Parts: sequence; structure tokens; C-alpha cells
Amino acid sequence: MWSSLGLPAHTQTEEAYGLLDLFTQWDWSTYLADYGRPTCKYLRVNPHTALTLLEKMKETSKKNVVLAQFKKADRDRQKLIDTVIKQLRNLIAQHHA
Repeated sequence: MWSSLGLPAHTQTEEAYGLLDLFTQWDWSTYLADYGRPTCKYLRVNPHTALTLLEKMKETSKKNVVLAQFKKADRDRQKLIDTVIKQLRNLIAQHHA
């Protein structure tokens, strides 16, 4: 995925580690609040890449929709993913308008 962006290898690695941290820590509030600041914790994480990964997660979870409807935790996680996707789209629109 990163090689197609034409980025140097060290930048690709930094973004990959940033994405890994962001997704494992589920630190979207920090990412969204600090985006665009030079001291941002996730400085190398491209919002388009993060959005693409979240949309893939959403697609995968849609396949298990019947079972997920019965689990409150799964429903809550899906709502959270939807909210973050919406916020990322708004962030992208604001910074590219």
C-alpha cells in the first residue's frame, strides 16, 4: 500500500508504526484533536489511509451482522467505527477544501 504512494521507506515505516499504534490503542480522540499540528503524536498517519483501513474493518464486520446484532459490545464498536469514519471524512474535507 505505501509503496504505491511513492514515499521513502523510512516515511512508510513511520506511517505503518503510527497506524499500528493508533489502531491498537484506539486513540482516535487524540488523532482527531491534534491532526495538523507539528507536535501531533500521529504526525505521519495519513487520514486517507486511516479512513481506508476503518472502511475495510466496517466491511468485514458487515459480513457478521446477524450475529453482531445480538452482542451489545459489537453494536457499540460498530457505532464507534461509524462515528470515527464520519469524523475522518470531515477532517479530510476541512483540510483539503
